[in-house]
Amino acid sequence: MADILVNEGQWKSLSKDEQDNITKGLRSTGAMKTGDQIVGSAASPVFDKNTKMEPLWNPIEDLCKAACDVAAGAGAAWCTANTAGIALAACLAASEAARRECRKHC
Repeated sequence: MADILVNEGQWKSLSKDEQDNITKGLRSTGAMKTGDQIVGSAASPVFDKNTKMEPLWNPIEDLCKAACDVAAGAGAAWCTANTAGIALAACLAASEAARRECRKHC
């Protein structure tokens, strides 16, 4: 069993239902183990979309980039199923360019 420490103000601003939903969700994904509990701590900093997590991991940015990659993969699959020859090459190039552009905005 572990205490998962988060900012006390942020945690206490949530309803009991929201707290329970987050705890249940994190357990269901394996991010937390059964018996772990989320605890508000005054010593824990406020977390926002710009917070970097160790080791310099920003999950919001990484999820955004993953979504760009998935969309580009779907685009590439569409290109493969619906174009051929030079059109296929152009379509795949466009899909890759769109992926890179999308990732720049994460």
